[in-house]
Amino acid sequence: MKHIQRFLPSLLAVVTGLSLSMGAQADTTLTREYTLYELVNDKLSFIVGDKEFSNFDWHARGFFDDATGQEWTSLDMSKHVNVHGELVNNGHYGLDFTGPFAAHPGETASAELTYTVRVLDPGKYLSDFHLDGDVLVSGTNGQAIVRESVNDLTHTLIPLDPAGPLEVSHLAPGLPPVYNDVAFTAAGLRPVVAEIETTLLLSAGPNGNNASVLHFQQQFSQLPEPSSYAMMVVGLAAAGLARRRIKADRADQA
Repeated sequence: MKHIQRFLPSLLAVVTGLSLSMGAQADTTLTREYTLYELVNDKLSFIVGDKEFSNFDWHARGFFDDATGQEWTSLDMSKHVNVHGELVNNGHYGLDFTGPFAAHPGETASAELTYTVRVLDPGKYLSDFHLDGDVLVSGTNGQAIVRESVNDLTHTLIPLDPAGPLEVSHLAPGLPPVYNDVAFTAAGLRPVVAEIETTLLLSAGPNGNNASVLHFQQQFSQLPEPSSYAMMVVGLAAAGLARRRIKADRADQA
């Protein structure tokens, strides 16, 4: 029993370390707001809760500066898109994007946004993906669509259940918005890094009609790897057994 007593502190330290790593979270930047221009032009990465976001890229067409009437370049428009971290439903960390995403009457506009999300916690993986947003169409024959695809770093689609892409859309006044906004990583896959590709598609009918996306949110959930969870359970069981043996040994000595 002396051997067990000697190694018990080390065993408990290992178990404690595993437990902490299962729930560890990096410093959040929920209160920090960036412009998309900073993230793209300065090649910034930042951490929100237990996720790191990086490799931002942005291309836009058909969006106009209302003050000048001139079409924005992709880079100029990115200066007017604000990005901040989000914590939704007690654990879904992600990003919120707000900007002048609108199509003028009789016009169309589109954009593509890509970035990388990475799980920081060792032994965890991306389990599900969430998309939300406020989309609005006035008049007839318009559409406002936010569409999200999830890829690995070779630009190959990561299989989701249900099959992607995720979508939030409003196709015409009088029709309810469409929310195909939650998907899960297919069984057996445990990605720790994913490339998120978001497409905005807007078109407005003539004569004063408009189509806009007021904002959109993307959140990500993660789960422990089965192996890490199993290690923690085994470690806790071993520690409990060691404690019981020490107590029994002390009782015998008494």
